[in-house]
Amino acid sequence: MENNNKIHIGSLIKKVFNEKHISVIDFASKIKRERTVVYDIFERESVDIYLLREISKALDYDFIGKVYFTEDNSPKTSKVFIAFEIEESEIEKLNLPKNILCLVRKK
Repeated sequence: MENNNKIHIGSLIKKVFNEKHISVIDFASKIKRERTVVYDIFERESVDIYLLREISKALDYDFIGKVYFTEDNSPKTSKVFIAFEIEESEIEKLNLPKNILCLVRKK
């Protein structure tokens, strides 16, 4: 499954799939794909993030967390990036420094 710290996502999905004891037909239905695509997924080295999200839901397993946020892949810093939407009228309430306020305000 792992080769030089690379995860073969298809093998991991197949392993979890087998542990869940669900049928290929049920799994294919849950991810909104044809049955033949399931077998193709098991062979893939990478999977589109949107499909991986559907697979995670269908198998009740956090593939995204396991693949992208493992200890080996964790950032060496304690900084966190957060993105959120806010009304322009609410920006002042954030109490940001003036130099940052001018960057986030619409001109």
